[in-house]
Amino acid sequence: MPSQGDATSANLPSAVERLIPAYMAKHNIIGVSLAWVQPAADTGRPHVAWQRTFGCTNAPTRAPITSDTVFQAASLSKPVFAYAVLKACTEGWLDLEIPLSTYLPEPYVTGDPRLHRITARHILSHTSGLPNWRPKGQPLAIHFSAGERFAYSGEGYVYLQRVVEHLSGQALDVWMHERLFAPLKLRLTSYTWLDAYETLVAHGHDAQGHPNEIARMKEPNAAYSLYTTPTEYARLLTLLLDPPDDSPTCLNADQVAHMLAPQVPVNNAGLDASRPRSHVRTNRDVSWGLGWGVQRTPSQAFWHWGDNGDFQAFVMGYLHDRTALVCMSNSQNGTDLWGDIFSLAFDGPQPAIDWLKSL
Repeated sequence: MPSQGDATSANLPSAVERLIPAYMAKHNIIGVSLAWVQPAADTGRPHVAWQRTFGCTNAPTRAPITSDTVFQAASLSKPVFAYAVLKACTEGWLDLEIPLSTYLPEPYVTGDPRLHRITARHILSHTSGLPNWRPKGQPLAIHFSAGERFAYSGEGYVYLQRVVEHLSGQALDVWMHERLFAPLKLRLTSYTWLDAYETLVAHGHDAQGHPNEIARMKEPNAAYSLYTTPTEYARLLTLLLDPPDDSPTCLNADQVAHMLAPQVPVNNAGLDASRPRSHVRTNRDVSWGLGWGVQRTPSQAFWHWGDNGDFQAFVMGYLHDRTALVCMSNSQNGTDLWGDIFSLAFDGPQPAIDWLKSL
C-alpha cells in the first residue's frame, strides 16, 4: 500500500481493480469512476496517469460506465468556481476584501446590516454567516457576523455567483465556459445540461439501487450544478499541483498557494450555521482555504466532497508529491466508499473524511 508522500505506487491500479468491486457489492453501489494524477516519468509534471471505471450507468440496462460517462459533480462545483473567481480577482474587477453588497444594485438580504460585511473571501472560506440552504419557502437570513467562524454555505456561493454574473454580464455557465472550460478543452464539463449528455450521463441511484430520473439542470448553480467526468476534473487538479508561471486562464503558484492556505478551522456545526456559538467546537486538523478544504497531516492535502443525493463524489490531492485522486459515484451509497478508496491511495490518517463522517 502506498504511504502518505509515496502515493505513486505502481500497485495502486491493481489494488483498485481488485478491491473496488468488493466494496461496491458490500455497500450496494451501482457505479464508480476514478481518475488518478501523478507526475509523468519523462517530464515530472503531474498528469492523469490512469482512469478506472466500475459498474453501470443504469442498473436495469447494465450499460457500463466508461471514461466518457458524465456525472453530477455536486459540491465539487464550488472549488472550480472559486478558482475562476480568484483569477478574476487577479484581473482587478473583483476584490476578495470588498463587501459584495457594493457590487449589486439591490441588497441580496434585506434588513440585516451584517450583509455589508460579507466579502468574497468570506464566501470562499465558508465564514459568511449564511446557511447552507434557506428553509423552503422562507427568506434567506444571516446567522452570524462574517468572519466569526466556519459554517458551510451553498447559499453563499449563489450570492457570489450573482455578483459575478452582474459584473460580467454573463450567465455563470457561459462565463465559466469561456474563461476556463473552452481554453482547457474540457468538452464534457458544464454548469448546465449539454445535448451531448443524453448518451453519456449516468443515472443516479437511491440507497436500494433503483435508478432515478435524469436531472437535466438548465439553470447554472455555482454550488452544485457542474456536470463532468473524473478525468476532466482531474485535469483541473493538475492546475493546482503544477501551476503555470504566466497564463491568461490559470492561477500562478503564488495564487494557488493563497487559495490553499488555511483560512479557518472547521467545526462540529459543519452544515448548521444556526447552531449557537457556545456549542461549536473547532477541529484543528481540518481547515478551509478559499474554495477547498485543507487537511493537516504530515504533508498538506486539499480536498472536497460532493453530495447531490444520488450522486456522490470526493477529491483529494497531496501537494508535495503532486498526486490526486478523483472519485465519482452514481449511487446514494457512494459516500461509504471514501474511507476505503482513499486509504488505498493515501496511507495514514484522513481527518477530513473523519470530519465528514461526524456531521
